[in-house]
Amino acid sequence: MKPEKFVKAIGAVALLVAIVVAAMLIRSPRVQAGQDGDDDRNGSKIQIGFEIAPVPLNLAGKQRSLVGLGSYIVNAQSDCNGCHSAGPPTEFTASGNPYQLPPVFSGKKQVNPATYLGGGRDFGPYPGPTSLLHIISRNLTPDKTGLAEGGHTFA
Repeated sequence: MKPEKFVKAIGAVALLVAIVVAAMLIRSPRVQAGQDGDDDRNGSKIQIGFEIAPVPLNLAGKQRSLVGLGSYIVNAQSDCNGCHSAGPPTEFTASGNPYQLPPVFSGKKQVNPATYLGGGRDFGPYPGPTSLLHIISRNLTPDKTGLAEGGHTFA
């Protein structure tokens, strides 16, 4: 092997070792879920959840923060009521239906609290157009005990 090639090979190996050693010396801070400022971000999500709830929220025996965060997830992050209602004719109040044109639509979308998360939307036949089976969204409103879906537990 010629001395020039030997020097180049040694230099390449030395550079690779230097990069590996440098990477091993750089440490990232140890983190766990919930340690990256989630409390601050969730605080504003909780507040927004309470502000945008279309129905009065039941806080009896519940953690206030979880109820607010749940409202944020249901009403802001996703449009749960979009599927878990019978459709635009009942999903919105008469003057708050954004699918209508003015003067019927007031310019402000307004969810109908009487049918909020009440289910009943028919997504059509499944598995095909000739099937007698239909996919219909579930009613997610709580019963008198406060449990959703007619008293079913999480289990």
